[in-house]
Amino acid sequence: MDQSLAQLVRSCREAMRPYPITLLSDELLHTTIEMVADTTADRMTGDDRDALAEAMCKHLKGAVPFQVMAGSPIANKAGALLDLSPDAPLVDLRSRVREAFREARGTDAVRERDGGRPHMSLGYSWDTASSDTLQSALRRITPSHAPFHVDHVQLFDVQFRERARHPEAAAWEISWQPVATIPLGCST
Repeated sequence: MDQSLAQLVRSCREAMRPYPITLLSDELLHTTIEMVADTTADRMTGDDRDALAEAMCKHLKGAVPFQVMAGSPIANKAGALLDLSPDAPLVDLRSRVREAFREARGTDAVRERDGGRPHMSLGYSWDTASSDTLQSALRRITPSHAPFHVDHVQLFDVQFRERARHPEAAAWEISWQPVATIPLGCST
C-alpha cells in the first residue's frame, strides 16, 4: 500500500476507534467491484472458482493499471469508507468483471444494479452511534486524500458470520479467503 494511503487509513482508524465499528486490517482493505449473486461461497466448487478466474483473466486482458484518488473519509450507518474517484476506470473494471461472471455462471450471477459509488471500505458498524461526531473527526484528518493504484483484481470467497459484541448486540463480521489474483492486462 502506498505510504500516503497507509497514513490516511491510520488516521481514519484512530478517529473511528471509539465507535462501534469493526476496523478492517490492512489485509482486508478493499473496494468491492462485484459479487457473485447466484450462490454463496460455501456452495461453490473448485471448478466453479477456476471458471470464474479464467473468465476474469479473459475479460481483464484489455484492462490497464490505473490510479484513483481515495478520500475524503465518510461515515454512514454501515461504517466508514473512502470515496474513490474518478469513477470511470472503476466503472469500466466493474463492467469487465460482470461480463466475466455472466460468462462463467450465466446471467443470474450478476444483479442488475448500479453498484453504488466506488469506495474503499474502512470498517463496518456493529451498533448505533452518533455519526455527526465521527464525521467531524474524519473531516479534521489532513491530508484527506491519497492516491490508490489498481493493477489487479482479487477473487475471494466471502463468508458472513454473526459474532456477539456485548450482551445486547451482535454483529455480522466478514471474512475473505483468497481464491485468485488476476492482473489487469492478464494474458490467458
